[in-house]
Amino acid sequence: MNKELYINPPLVDRAYDWRNGPQPKTRRELDRFFTCAAITRVKEQICEMGRRIYAKGYTDGNGGNISVRVGEDLILCTPTLCCKGFMKPEDICLVDFNAGQLCGYRPRTSEVRVHIAMMRATGMNACMHCHPPHCNAFIFAGIVPPSGINPEADIFLNQIPMAPYGTPGTDEVAENVAEAAKKSNVVFMENHGIVCGGRDVEEAEWFAENADAYCQVLLLAAGHGAKVQQVSEKYVKAFMDIRKALGLAVPKGQKTYNTNKFNGYTMKKTGR
Repeated sequence: MNKELYINPPLVDRAYDWRNGPQPKTRRELDRFFTCAAITRVKEQICEMGRRIYAKGYTDGNGGNISVRVGEDLILCTPTLCCKGFMKPEDICLVDFNAGQLCGYRPRTSEVRVHIAMMRATGMNACMHCHPPHCNAFIFAGIVPPSGINPEADIFLNQIPMAPYGTPGTDEVAENVAEAAKKSNVVFMENHGIVCGGRDVEEAEWFAENADAYCQVLLLAAGHGAKVQQVSEKYVKAFMDIRKALGLAVPKGQKTYNTNKFNGYTMKKTGR
C-alpha cells in the first residue's frame, strides 16, 4: 500500500471496546451492566442516530432498526414498533447472539437477526437498517448504483451488492445479507431497504447518508440528458488504496467496476 496514504496520527477509535469490557452472565450481572454509565452512553448514541435518520427521512413510522455490539455474546438493539426519531435510552434492548432478549422492557426488533449475521460475517461492531428514498429508488428497480464515478462513493461504499429478497425477520434474509456484506459495508436488500455496518454506530449512520446522497446525484444526473462518465482504471485503484488506508475492506479479486452500464447506455471513461 502507498505509505503516503497512511493516516498519522491514527483515527480516533469511537467504538465501544467490548473485547476488554465486562462479559456479564448472571441475572444480577446483566441488570447491573445494562444500566451502567458506559452502556447508557451507547444507548444515548443509538437514540441520537435514530433521530438523525428520522430527520433525514430514512425511516417513517416505526421503520428501521439499529444495533451495537457490547460483549462477546451481547448486542444492544432498538425495540420493535418504535419510532426511531423519538427513542429514549430506556427503550433500548439487550439481546444475545441467538437473538434472545436479556434486558429491556420493550420487545427487541425482529430484524436483529440480520444485524447479528452481518456482525458475524464482517466483524463490524454496529449495524443500521433504514429505507433511504434514493437508495430505495434503485432497489425497487432491482439495480445497484454503478461504481467508478465518484471518489467518495467508491472509498466509503465500495461496490454496493444487492442481497436477494427474504421475508423480514427471518433467517433467510439474515443469511442473504451476511453473504452480501462480505463485499461492502452497505448492502441493498431487494425490495426492502439498506443495511449498513460500521466500526461504531455513527459510522454506520454515515454510510447510510453516503449511500443515499450518491444515489440521489445519480438520479439527478440521469434526468439532465448528458451521459455519466466513469474515471479510468488507475484512479479507481487509487480509490481502493485510500479505502484500505482507512481500514475498510476490499474483497480479494474484486473487479475494477461493478458495471459499465447506466440509464440504458454504456458509460465512457474520463481521466488519463
